Amino acid sequence: MISLIIPTYRNPKYLDICLQSAIDGQTTKNEIIVIVDGYVDESQEILNKYKDNIKVLPLEQNQGMQTALNLGVFNATNEKILIINDDNVLCPEWDIIASEVRERSVLTINQIEPTGPGIFNFPVKDFGKTPDTFDYNGFVGYEKTLRQDKGTVDGGIFPFSMYKKQYMIVGGFDTLYKSPFICDWDFFLKLDLNNIGLSRTHQGHFYHFGSAATKNRNDGDEVKFKASEQPAAETFMYKWGIPPQLFNNNSHNPKNNQTIKGIKYE
Repeated sequence: MISLIIPTYRNPKYLDICLQSAIDGQTTKNEIIVIVDGYVDESQEILNKYKDNIKVLPLEQNQGMQTALNLGVFNATNEKILIINDDNVLCPEWDIIASEVRERSVLTINQIEPTGPGIFNFPVKDFGKTPDTFDYNGFVGYEKTLRQDKGTVDGGIFPFSMYKKQYMIVGGFDTLYKSPFICDWDFFLKLDLNNIGLSRTHQGHFYHFGSAATKNRNDGDEVKFKASEQPAAETFMYKWGIPPQLFNNNSHNPKNNQTIKGIKYE
């Protein structure tokens, strides 16, 4: 079994379809942990709908994705964890696919997105840009045609599975970052420096609506959210000694033979 970790923030419609796909697509009853990062009452109806199949960890005040993820992983009871976004739709047999992760490695699950191509070269096919327009059967049928029994080394991207103990060894996501910007680069860098490999599987694909948490914020929240990108970059620079722009997005290897705080990166 595996522990599925889902942080959510003011996204009940997306959370609904995410949880339905997780429950319907699993081959055995896994642990599904939902961390509600503030505004709990907005998601209460959906949480009640799935209460017999999920564990809910509510945060009364919004504390950010990093805190939510760390809380979820800390409370996970299985040795393997799968971290996704609340705007993901999982494919059938997702638990088998994610459980293929090896010890001392991180396994990115490939995604299908409605627009693109983006910087991570996910397959592009529009099965709906909102839960109300989503074609689940179309997604499942198409996803099966893409499956390949292979892995590639361009991992280090959400969603991903790994062993809980490796997550804890590197200290999880750093809460010094006050936004989701760049903190994932920081996390995968820590894994790299601890010789924990990054790979991507093509044996299955999740659907990703794309930044739904950002799109669904009210105006005030979105302004704050976008304004947090520069401070996050400054935090990364302060911590590692190089600006985040010197990092490749999908491999997280320093560009131009840079060193990190005196560490020669190979």
